[in-house]
Amino acid sequence: MIYISSPAMEKYSQFVVNAYSPPPRPLLEAKRGAEDGEDRLSALPDSLCHQIVSLLPATEARRTAFLSRRWRYIWCACHSFDFDEREFHGRPLPLLHRYRSRLNFIRFVDGAVEHRRRFFDDLTVDRFRVSIRFFEELAPHLDQWIAFALEKSVKELSVTAEMKDLIAIAEFLQPFRVPYELPTAVFSARSIQTLDLVFCDLRRVSAASISLPLLKNLEMVNVHLSDSILEGILSTSPLLEKISLSLVCGLKNLRISGENLKMAVVLKCSPLSNVTIAAPNLESLLFRGKRHSLDKIDVSSCRNLRFLWLQRATSLTDDGLEKIVRQNPKLEVMILSHCSGLKDAFINSPKLWMLVLFKCKHLNSVKILAPSLTALEYSGHMVSFGAVEASPKLDAVVHMDPGEISSRWYGKLREMCGKLEGCRKLWIKCEHNIDLIIPHDMRKRLQPQLHGLRELKVHVRSGILNLAVLEDGIRWIFPGLRNLYVESDGFTHHFCYNHNGNGNGDVDVGRRRKFLINQTHHNT
Repeated sequence: MIYISSPAMEKYSQFVVNAYSPPPRPLLEAKRGAEDGEDRLSALPDSLCHQIVSLLPATEARRTAFLSRRWRYIWCACHSFDFDEREFHGRPLPLLHRYRSRLNFIRFVDGAVEHRRRFFDDLTVDRFRVSIRFFEELAPHLDQWIAFALEKSVKELSVTAEMKDLIAIAEFLQPFRVPYELPTAVFSARSIQTLDLVFCDLRRVSAASISLPLLKNLEMVNVHLSDSILEGILSTSPLLEKISLSLVCGLKNLRISGENLKMAVVLKCSPLSNVTIAAPNLESLLFRGKRHSLDKIDVSSCRNLRFLWLQRATSLTDDGLEKIVRQNPKLEVMILSHCSGLKDAFINSPKLWMLVLFKCKHLNSVKILAPSLTALEYSGHMVSFGAVEASPKLDAVVHMDPGEISSRWYGKLREMCGKLEGCRKLWIKCEHNIDLIIPHDMRKRLQPQLHGLRELKVHVRSGILNLAVLEDGIRWIFPGLRNLYVESDGFTHHFCYNHNGNGNGDVDVGRRRKFLINQTHHNT
């Protein structure tokens, strides 16, 4: 028998016993000033320690157990769990090591769940996130992890069961196949406020059993479901504020409704035929149809839109656009991309400050009455701007598609520039420098010149053959320029002009001074 008589040995033996014992209750209480030399980290209150650990991924949070005895189980007691297989591996692994590392990750998550149930079973979990590349043997483990989160009244649940390293590959899989069947209990969890699902199959969920009264945010990516299931989610979620559906398969007639809904995102879902947005208080809408699809979108019920992005909304017509703008007087940002149904667009919006028109191939003319407009971007073939009434601080960007160079081309160029000469800054992007060089024999017919523009930036994608000729052509169109920037082949040429101050903006050719201010090569 060993007798411990010295105080030092008694203290050491007590430390060994405590190190291998479960943490005391209440949760890991620290001795405040009980011993000399206690570090400040150990003096932090439990609530602050939990907050620090909850901000870390699970693998990093686990390492805090080595800080001190008091921190040994704090990571298990935090209210947020974030398990990510990619972060667990740290770097891409060889094929032979990948399976073993995946098993280690599964054991790690199982161990964390077991520790939480063993020592802190009475505590709730606010956030539970798991992201793993799915294989068939993983399904029982995922079911157990999700069941644990639901038992702890989880508020934010995120499940990613990837099939591929690149999620975008799933867009090309026909028919759409999702391996992991999400437990139906998720959709009757009354505590969930945020639900994020990636690569999950919901087809076995019964619409009648869905009840998510506290749900505020819903995001689904590469998920398989039906119209009835989504309708069941929306009808039982009166507090829903944000819904995002990306690459979702199985929806045919999509109807999104909700009195509290503020933001809706629908990206490349299939096989959609009709989309109806019936949310009167919606503020942001982003819709992107699939290529070669004929999606019909109806937003006639929206009255409070501030942000609108429609891409490949082929059913959008001139009358439909005018109606949307008229019914949403608070509209601030509008982006229209590949909307082939537009021909003669009229946009009259008092609060609109940003407008983007991109590749609307049948568009012939645009009329803009937006006194608050400060950012305008157009990309496509040459169109006629009937009128542009905007803020004096307007910055405009024009991407000109290559076209047949003719007198008609230069006439449209002169007309377009005439509507935009009141801009504070204008940026023109073209394919060839000849696109901007009006021939001398045509210049008399295209009078008068445009004296209003003061700053212009030109980007030539295919290179500049003769910089002096290009500068002369631009200066003829805009003789009132003070700064001209010409970009091509990674170089930027900056020309600064000094006018004679005669009041009309013309330049005295005899006294004009031209400086090559800067010529730099941009490393890519």
